[in-house]
Amino acid sequence: MSAREGRGQNRKPAGLPAKRGGAGTPARRGSARPPATVTSQQATGEAEDTSRRWSAKGPVTAGLLGLLLLVGGFGGWAALSEITGAVIASGRIEVERNRQVVQHPDGGVVEEVLVTEGDTVAAGDLLIRLEGEALRSELAVVEGQLLEVLARRGRLEAERDDADEIVFPALLLETENPVAAELMEGQRRLFEARQESEAQQGEQLARQSEQIGNQIEGFESQQQAIATQLDLLEDERSDQQSLLDRGLAQAARVSALQREAANLSGTAGELTASAAEARSRITEIEIQRLRLGSERREQAISMLRDLQFNEIELSERRRTLMSQIERLDIRAPVAGAVYGLQVFGSQSVVSPAEPVLYIVPQDRPLVITAQVAPTDIDQIRVDQVVSLRFSAFDQRTTPELFGHVTQISADAFTEEGSRVSYYRAEIALDEGQIERMPESFTLIPGMPVEAFLRTDSRSPLAYLIKPFTDYFAKAFRET
Repeated sequence: MSAREGRGQNRKPAGLPAKRGGAGTPARRGSARPPATVTSQQATGEAEDTSRRWSAKGPVTAGLLGLLLLVGGFGGWAALSEITGAVIASGRIEVERNRQVVQHPDGGVVEEVLVTEGDTVAAGDLLIRLEGEALRSELAVVEGQLLEVLARRGRLEAERDDADEIVFPALLLETENPVAAELMEGQRRLFEARQESEAQQGEQLARQSEQIGNQIEGFESQQQAIATQLDLLEDERSDQQSLLDRGLAQAARVSALQREAANLSGTAGELTASAAEARSRITEIEIQRLRLGSERREQAISMLRDLQFNEIELSERRRTLMSQIERLDIRAPVAGAVYGLQVFGSQSVVSPAEPVLYIVPQDRPLVITAQVAPTDIDQIRVDQVVSLRFSAFDQRTTPELFGHVTQISADAFTEEGSRVSYYRAEIALDEGQIERMPESFTLIPGMPVEAFLRTDSRSPLAYLIKPFTDYFAKAFRET
């Protein structure tokens, strides 16, 4: 057997350790072969077999080191680096204090529409005119009643104050209504007639008092004459009595004189009573003369009291009607562009308190309103930095603008259709941000905006473990 064949018989399968024979190794039982001699070629073949054997220790060690380096590097980056957080909210561009709605509190029928959709108007410009014939007719009636009340008030105040002429209210004097002059002239004539009537009554009472005074003088003259007659009768009776005592006269004569004296005394008493009655009548007449003025004043005061309530009512009705007539001309409350016009021609009906049109102000700064989810509201604060992206523009040429939160709603809003709740956050652009926009792009109210409200920075590791911590915080609680 040749040396190559000997090597072929001694070769072991790859990966199995070779059993090396030596001097101390006994020969296989029953074998009569002498020990083989190791040649240089055999040693070289065994070295080649050893180099071809595969070992996993090196690759595993390298892999573990690489994995450890990767995990350690990522863990260090995740724990030590920080990522800026943001709350993403959708919104839109609005005008500060939003668009101005134009309404009419009373409604009515349109007489003329003076604007069209998209027109630019100034504050105070006439937009729509409503019909007002019925209101003007009612105002004319109310003003006529009010002017009559004012004219009567002027006359009654003059009678109350016992004035010589009437001082009419300023509203009656300043009005351009031709009826006012007629009313004032009528009240002047009535005032003068009442004055003349009162004067005539006073003169009549004065004449009555004078006549009664003359009667009293007559009574007094008669009384004086009777007193003289009584004195003469008393003298004659005394003479006759003295003659009767001497028997020179008859008793009948004395009795007749006494009867005549008694009659004269009775007549004198009647004259005294008549004079007293006449004086009493004079006193009553003087009282009547005094009551003429007082009754006139009392009547004027009473009528003024009733007239005052009527005047207040008519004044309020007049003020209300004038206000309604002024509102027939619907004017622009602010300057801006007409938007959402609801009426387009005459005879259209405007419902009370319903929007007629909207005016989008052009001179107010733009604001962005973002809808923040209730779960994120705790991360929102005033003056918070916001990044804004406008989806209506080309993102390749439109820069990202920056602003800040100016106001946050105190409570959540709920959309009527979707019933989705949200908080309203108002965002103002920082100074100089508008200038960063391309000249061909213009921000218009109503454009959609995507707002990124920056929150506190956190490490990537915190982002990774937060879902697990939230889950375990809920999972390990009793229900």
